[in-house]
Amino acid sequence: MSNIRQPERFAPLLLALPFVVYLVIFTLYPIVQSILFSFSRISPFFGFEGFVGLKNFVEMVSDPFFKEIFADTLIFVVVVTVADVGLGLLLSLGVERIRKGKALVTSLLVSPMLLPAVVAAVVWEIIYDPFVGPLDFLLRFLGIGTIGWLSNPSYELWALSLVVIWQTVPFSFLLILAGLQSVPPQLREAAEVDGFSTWQKLTQVTLPMIKPAIIVTVLMSMITAFRTFDAVFVFNSGGFNPYNAVLAYYAYSNAFVRGYQGEAMAMVTVLVVISTVLSLLFIRAVGLRERLGLSGGSSSSRARQSRYALPHFDFNIPGKLSLALAYVVLAVLGTFSFFPIVWTVITSLHASGVVVTMLPSRPLLGLKNYLTALEQGAPYLLSSFVIAPVVAAGTILIAAPAAYAIARYKLGGTKLLSWALYLYTVPSIIYLVPLYSLMAKLDLLNTWWALMMIYPVFTLPLSVWILVGFYNDLPKEIDEAAQVDGKSRIGSFFDVVLPIIRPALAVAAFFAIIASYSEFMFAVTIGSSAYAFNFPPTGTETATVFVAEGLSFGSGQVTNYALLSAAGIIVALPVIVISVVLQKYIIKGLWFGSVKG
Repeated sequence: MSNIRQPERFAPLLLALPFVVYLVIFTLYPIVQSILFSFSRISPFFGFEGFVGLKNFVEMVSDPFFKEIFADTLIFVVVVTVADVGLGLLLSLGVERIRKGKALVTSLLVSPMLLPAVVAAVVWEIIYDPFVGPLDFLLRFLGIGTIGWLSNPSYELWALSLVVIWQTVPFSFLLILAGLQSVPPQLREAAEVDGFSTWQKLTQVTLPMIKPAIIVTVLMSMITAFRTFDAVFVFNSGGFNPYNAVLAYYAYSNAFVRGYQGEAMAMVTVLVVISTVLSLLFIRAVGLRERLGLSGGSSSSRARQSRYALPHFDFNIPGKLSLALAYVVLAVLGTFSFFPIVWTVITSLHASGVVVTMLPSRPLLGLKNYLTALEQGAPYLLSSFVIAPVVAAGTILIAAPAAYAIARYKLGGTKLLSWALYLYTVPSIIYLVPLYSLMAKLDLLNTWWALMMIYPVFTLPLSVWILVGFYNDLPKEIDEAAQVDGKSRIGSFFDVVLPIIRPALAVAAFFAIIASYSEFMFAVTIGSSAYAFNFPPTGTETATVFVAEGLSFGSGQVTNYALLSAAGIIVALPVIVISVVLQKYIIKGLWFGSVKG
């Protein structure tokens, strides 16, 4: 190290400087301001009007809806987490058990995850509809009658939970499947030789070895549930309904709908505390020191895991029966995963949007729904098609050198990567009011530039995490040889390392495109109109806003579900195509490679 020229010592910091500066301006500042706002009087346009101490928190606790919504949120989080982990484990064990068709089954099971959350909510809004939805049709056929999933207070929270579970179980399934695929085959073979029963294999071999993956899955499910927003917005048409509101949406509703800005910021601070606790647990669970090569001993941790076992209870399932059970479980849950999408496609092909037969009598007429949706959605789609690639390009320009500095030179130890993961896990509502206020001061509301500046908040953390994993797999001798040949640290990165990791850059860019294309909260809040086909461009409502607003007949009082279905499919199609390309990387556990131990 003594032979390193003085300017070279600062190369890692220079590589990461844009990343650090961006995080300070667009993440640290909003979080601090959100907390300060919770102790302040806030104007209707989010201006600071003086400190008020704990007044906002007192009013929040006194709010007749808050206690009920907070309790409902906790119930919602527990239900989603238990379902995610339980069904994810069941699916992963089933897929591991079958011998044929694993790729096809996996594709069907993960299909809900490929949809933007807004589109998923629209899919289920159609399923839940008491007149055209298949769910109430089945209940009427069975003599039970219509329930009113989105209008009956007794069922609304459970209806919301089912939608979120439908879309989040696939991710839990992939995380646990990655853990299962990392279990050494010799352990399973040894269990067979020792005559272990089915229960013993599960509790003494499988579960101990995938314990890290299960812990990460639990935490990610809780984090995802706490930041639920899009589905609630769609079901309430942007309004307020205390019977299916969760805390993140209630904070948004108070800030932008009901006009209680102070209470809203107090709720945001509550979310900051909750998300910080979950994030710290998550950061610890993914093992950053091991990922950065700052700590060894993964084998010892595996040894400790292998001694873990559940209470003794014994049963054995014969091989053929276990295979049959696996196919039954996969068939049932596969139908649950794929049927809503199939129904949406069928609905989109019916001229009226009312599905009276499974197969449309004149499906070619139904194609007009797609033409109409494309015509009406063109300005929204154009905004998304411009914003998403620009955000992805900016993300890669900032993330690639920063991840290199973190992986190669351990810049900041684990602190910088921990901060990135923390930002990935906190609810978006935490940033919303400060960044909305900032864009208003810059006169950038309802412009593409605002979303282009904000969206890297959501794309940079994941991109850095992905690229750190790629850099760690790249032999250090490559850039060291370049430096021996006279290149600087920065020069070796740009001239030698960067061309080698182009596939990794493409993967990170695709994820950035998906994240920015699917984002809804900022698009619907920052934007107020569709793109006006002018320059400089004004009107920044995106494709997800187009779907959430819905399509209507005449007066706008009757929803045309055929057009709405077609719009949802059109908006989801780019994400599906990109996700199919990336599927093999997701299954390998690219996002959370460290959970494999």
